[in-house]
Amino acid sequence: METKVYDVLIVGGGVAGMSAAVYAKRRGKKVAIVEKMMLGGQVNSIEKIENFPSQAMIDGFSLSQMFAGQIKALNVEVIYDDVLEMGFVGEEKSVVGKKESYLAKSIIIASGLSYVELGKNENQFLGRGVSYCAVCDANFFKGKPVCVVSKKGSGLKAALELAGVCSSVTVLDSEDMSVFASANKNQKIEVLSNVKINKLVGEGSVQAVQFEKDGKAQELATSALFVELGKKPNRALFEGLNVDKDGFILTNEKMETSISGVYAVGDVRSKNLKQIVTACSDGAIAGTNV
Repeated sequence: METKVYDVLIVGGGVAGMSAAVYAKRRGKKVAIVEKMMLGGQVNSIEKIENFPSQAMIDGFSLSQMFAGQIKALNVEVIYDDVLEMGFVGEEKSVVGKKESYLAKSIIIASGLSYVELGKNENQFLGRGVSYCAVCDANFFKGKPVCVVSKKGSGLKAALELAGVCSSVTVLDSEDMSVFASANKNQKIEVLSNVKINKLVGEGSVQAVQFEKDGKAQELATSALFVELGKKPNRALFEGLNVDKDGFILTNEKMETSISGVYAVGDVRSKNLKQIVTACSDGAIAGTNV
């Protein structure tokens, strides 16, 4: 079977990848998106979005379907395949999937990231009190008590974000945070050290978190648990590219990576703010420059 050749292959069909496809396709390029599951990526699982321009409130699935509708209208090819590896050597880059292999003059990596999970029963309450993004979801718990699960202070930045709108914030850290606790000047934030989370409890939504502190079982009422244990890029596919200390791909302002013809956009890229709107911006820049 002859290998398909494209001007631009976009690996990942989230909002960053779809934005890149729109801009590249409108410039007359032969474009395809390679996506494992469904267009929209992690945005599909977000219950409420209040910070995307033009939408006072919208659910993630509806927003991603609007993006997907534009992809369909532009006749961008969408290939549903599980990418196993990518090759960046030579003028034509390669993408090897389970079903087929593909070649392109340029590749845009939009493979996103995944959050480090707590590993308890948090998936039961995802979108109903469990969140992985304080910036995204703080306002949904305005005036309410919330908790942040943390490791070695990983949740302190989120706690400060939440303290601006929530009635109280309890940081449950697995390490000894006594130094920070003594230096903490924010009266809304309480830091508990040496905590081991057991499970979340509630009917329909999070109502409390059960944990052990210094070997003693405790339960704390809360309206939400923000899991702030870190993020990890889906990096197995892009060995050979320059990355930062956390494994996110380094790019310049044109979204170019350290290898010519290879771009990176969205959450997989090293940057300060990872939001839907910044992912769209990345995609537009890469899709134009490619």
